[in-house]
Amino acid sequence: MRATTARAPHLPPSSFSIGDLLKLHSQRQAMVGAVRWRQVNQFTRIGPKVIMGNLFIAAVNAGVMMPYIPTVELAIWLVTCLVLGGMFAWRHYRLTHDPAYRAARPASFASATLGTVATTFLWWAVPLLWFVHLPPSIQLIVAGLGVVLMSTGAFMLVYVPPASVGYTLLMSVGGLIMAAQLGSLPLAILMILYCIALVMASLVIARELFIQTRSQMELAEMGELVELLRELDAPGSGGLWELDSDFNFTKMSQALTGAVGLSADKVRGRSVFRMIDPDGRYRNMSSGVRQLFTAFREQTAFRDVVVPQVYTDRWWSLSGRPHYDEDGKLIGWKGVASDVTESRTANVDALGAARSDPLTGIANRLLIRELLEQALLGQMNSHGGCALLLVDLDRFKLVNDTLGHAIGDKLLCAIAERLEKVVGGEGHVGRQGGDEFAIIWHGDIDRYSLSGLAERIISEVSRGVTIGAANINVGATIGIAIGPEDGNREDRMMRSADLALYSAKRSGRGGYAFYDHAMLEAAEDHRLLENDVREALKNDDMRLAYQPIVDAATGKMVGREALLRWRHPTRGEIAPDRFIPIIEDAGLIHQIGDWVIREACNEAARWDDQVRVAVNISAAQLTGAGLAKTVVNALALSGLHPHRLELEVTETVFLGDDPDTLASIERLRGLGVRMVLDDFGKGYSSFGYLSRAHFSKIKIDASFVRAAAAGDQQCVAIVNAILALASGLGIETTAEGVETAAQADIMRELGVGSLQGYLFGRPEILGVNVVDMAKHRRDIA
Repeated sequence: MRATTARAPHLPPSSFSIGDLLKLHSQRQAMVGAVRWRQVNQFTRIGPKVIMGNLFIAAVNAGVMMPYIPTVELAIWLVTCLVLGGMFAWRHYRLTHDPAYRAARPASFASATLGTVATTFLWWAVPLLWFVHLPPSIQLIVAGLGVVLMSTGAFMLVYVPPASVGYTLLMSVGGLIMAAQLGSLPLAILMILYCIALVMASLVIARELFIQTRSQMELAEMGELVELLRELDAPGSGGLWELDSDFNFTKMSQALTGAVGLSADKVRGRSVFRMIDPDGRYRNMSSGVRQLFTAFREQTAFRDVVVPQVYTDRWWSLSGRPHYDEDGKLIGWKGVASDVTESRTANVDALGAARSDPLTGIANRLLIRELLEQALLGQMNSHGGCALLLVDLDRFKLVNDTLGHAIGDKLLCAIAERLEKVVGGEGHVGRQGGDEFAIIWHGDIDRYSLSGLAERIISEVSRGVTIGAANINVGATIGIAIGPEDGNREDRMMRSADLALYSAKRSGRGGYAFYDHAMLEAAEDHRLLENDVREALKNDDMRLAYQPIVDAATGKMVGREALLRWRHPTRGEIAPDRFIPIIEDAGLIHQIGDWVIREACNEAARWDDQVRVAVNISAAQLTGAGLAKTVVNALALSGLHPHRLELEVTETVFLGDDPDTLASIERLRGLGVRMVLDDFGKGYSSFGYLSRAHFSKIKIDASFVRAAAAGDQQCVAIVNAILALASGLGIETTAEGVETAAQADIMRELGVGSLQGYLFGRPEILGVNVVDMAKHRRDIA
């Protein structure tokens, strides 16, 4: 549906005078009234900026006058300005955000001018009460600020000429008072001339704005009229309809009355809302009904909005637009309606073709959503239940990458055929896009039956597919939502099934999951936390804390690890393993990661030359050459020797066996930076990468440290093996998570080179290192 904003009535060519511009109340001419309506809305949008500018100048004035004027008087004046400005700012906000308030107390030339005059009178306090008591240098500053305020206000208020002229005249009176107090006739004459020039300039600009706005509205109106005429004459239209301003039918063509089974007399005077949704249930389940009713309420044109016919299986496409009288008042609606029931499900025309997937021939995303909405509405009419299954193919990207997209396309067609075979006549199969399919199921919707269906789908998809000489094996992961308990609208059902699919993927691919309300709560919490992360980065709320690393033999500090910390204003301290994945998902890891390296290098440059700084980097940061450039810049700006910077990566960076990862690590090592393998033994543990990536240090995971200190012989053996491997390769070792003296002693006995943990110090913020992202961006620029 393509909706256009309703506009004022057609504006015939007409002339207008300067007097028309300055009239406060509505004009009889349709052109002037319509343009004034448009421009007072523009004034409403810029009003808060004008108020903020006045308050800023008022604060500056108070600042320069403070040494010479009683503080109490200035405070009373500033508070009065703030209160009055706040009142008008609140009105502007409600006019732009509260339709009910806007309808009850609409903005007009009169109200805009009244508000402007009221705030302008406050400026008279400066010349009347204080100007004469100021020294000449301060008088010059105050007068200059008045000229700036006068000129900028005159032009910013030009959308409402009476307000602009009134403001300029009142400010000029204040200037004349200053001239009188100074006894300067030339200054008074200059003020009068300046006032005349400003008024004339603002009126010329206002007149040009009126002409320009009128032309824009006339062109837009002509375009909409042509479009509506084309729409009314469109082939296949089911007929015409008209409504009055109260949304009651005044006319319905014979073709439409026959289709809905009512006579013209019974239709006339009936509310469109009662006709489409008599008991108020359809608007909760049909996106088309909600879209249509919203267009009616907001008086916006609409096109091709598809709604169900009450208590039948028919579907109608409605298009229409509002009509206004010469004063811009709504007088009714006109539009067309077409029966599109067949085209929603059959591929026999252009509309049906637009609802089929061009690759597989099954339903596309649009048709799936329509069929899902239809199924939910069918539930309401006791036509049985429905469930939605989202099927995501596993390892499909590997097929495209290795065998090419042509083979991938053939595989999708084969999978579509298999899904249709499994579903049969008890549902509809569609392709959401990419390698994701959707199934609307009308059979048994108990969890036992749906589990069996999901298992059959996974089994069928997982069977090998032979395409040419290639035998391809993929899998499937499924998310399941049941209507209406998991959603009584198609968008809510889609969201529920998508959350279930996400949960199934996290649990390990090749399975299925049913939607649970806890999934929505977790997703909402994740969304809110992501918003908070963005806000924290914008407000510079994150900091770096540094944890000591000590030599195991001497206890001397040999380094510190830089750790990102975030204290949420309401949640408290947020663990890094919660917010760092969000930073990565949101695509912010390069922005914050670059800053961490720069800040850590700057901080370490102030330490003893023998103390290193360690910074954690993620797999995402290793893509491309950007990280190496960041490191070079950070070292150059801070003066830190490259050997004193350690970059820590975990074993997960090697999961994809990506040669680019090794190339990126090699580029960093070539800079003289020390590469450290963190949490060794906990994850992938490919020993081959220790030599190929040329690591300088291995950090033994804290879980092995605790277990070995507790006497677990298997963990002791693992630690010994790690130490032996490191010794053979000439790699240093650090034991993480050392919290007790006993653990430290065990690690020393085993031969670990350095130790890190709460025993030697918790992470602490050194000096002031608030995340200054604005400065970071300036430095990059």
